[in-house]
Amino acid sequence: MERVVWRYLAFFLSGLFWSILVIWIGLIFLLPLNLILYDIFITRKFDWTLRSYGLPKHLQATLEWCSVVLLALICSFTIKVLFVETYKIPTPSMEETLLAGDYIFVSKLAFGPRLPETPLAIPFYHNTLPSGKKSYSEKLEMPHKRLKGFSRVKRGDIIVFNFPEGDSMVVQYPGQNYYSLVRKYGRDYILSEFEIVTHPVDKRENYIKRCIALPGDTLLISEGKVEVNGALRPELPLQKFKYYVTTRGEPLPDPLLDSLRILKSSVTYNPINSLHVLYLANENVASLRSFPQVRSISRYTEPTLSFQNQEIFPHNKHYRWTGDNFGPLLIPARGDTIQIDQLNLPIYQRIIEIYEHNDLAVRDGVIHINGEPSTSYVFQMDYYFVMGDNHHNSADSRYWGFVPEDHLLGKAVLVWFSIKPDTPFIGGLRKERIFRSIK
Repeated sequence: MERVVWRYLAFFLSGLFWSILVIWIGLIFLLPLNLILYDIFITRKFDWTLRSYGLPKHLQATLEWCSVVLLALICSFTIKVLFVETYKIPTPSMEETLLAGDYIFVSKLAFGPRLPETPLAIPFYHNTLPSGKKSYSEKLEMPHKRLKGFSRVKRGDIIVFNFPEGDSMVVQYPGQNYYSLVRKYGRDYILSEFEIVTHPVDKRENYIKRCIALPGDTLLISEGKVEVNGALRPELPLQKFKYYVTTRGEPLPDPLLDSLRILKSSVTYNPINSLHVLYLANENVASLRSFPQVRSISRYTEPTLSFQNQEIFPHNKHYRWTGDNFGPLLIPARGDTIQIDQLNLPIYQRIIEIYEHNDLAVRDGVIHINGEPSTSYVFQMDYYFVMGDNHHNSADSRYWGFVPEDHLLGKAVLVWFSIKPDTPFIGGLRKERIFRSIK
């Protein structure tokens, strides 16, 4: 009797989980598969193993092991797509909040899991194989669909997303932004001299930054200070900025740099004037200032130049913005209408043309969208503005623009492992960071 109760309980729990899962995903036609669970746990009229087929024992054992491996792959892939995924932090752009070499958990449930848009892919290879070839096929493409999540993106959330300008990549320079190379060397030269690959949204490189401004916000950066909707955004204690540090004739000693968690390889030193250029967390400025050898410390602010900085969004000569003097900029929200002209078109052109798939052209000074003269535009998606905590050492929205809603992957929630890059396991393990929540 007790065994029968456990069988009914197992069927109830597994059937409930399966029903919730398929309803959540929207695949209602899979609900009848509960009948298989009912037979496995209750009626047992069919033999779901391979023993009844009279196969040789070695073949039967092989097939059973294959089925176990296949089931494990399906379960792990389901967890990765719908619930949680792990990522490694590759760069120092989020220091000191996240360090290069941190391994983190990213919650897909926070903003709602995004279902695969390019499902024909080799599992666990994001977009390329070790050989450099694509790990997926574009013969089957699914429309964008996001399941319901627990919350929405908030200001200050650390989010993971597909790199918006990652639709095109130069094979020979995988770490370089294709559009930066085009601005620097010209499109014709890049296309004629290098091999270019394109990626759909869900196969673009993964980035991680902090959300600074939400859809509908107005952002302004003045002298490095960030304002959102007219309110000054407080700087984080661990946020890093670029500093000029002058000493009394000697370089800063390695023990001091280690105590301030500054990599020696990231410090530039000019012995002629004893000037150091380094990236320093706010909370460590006072400690460095008290060091007897330090003569002066000043925070760098990128000035507004008399000429355009081609690397700063929107990459147009009418906008002489810099990383420390940027905006004001309206962050687009779904359903908002803006008046467009040739002056503000560079800000929203990529949204209209690339992210929201419209034909855009300017003829005789008139903007045409899908063949019609247009003086306004209604946004079809929400957009976000993101920045790295390492303010002067981060390629973020100041350089490439907005993050579209359909590029969002999830919210960073936990550091589960951490090791210093390019160091032995024992010496490089950061024990104090393991299982540390991310804020």
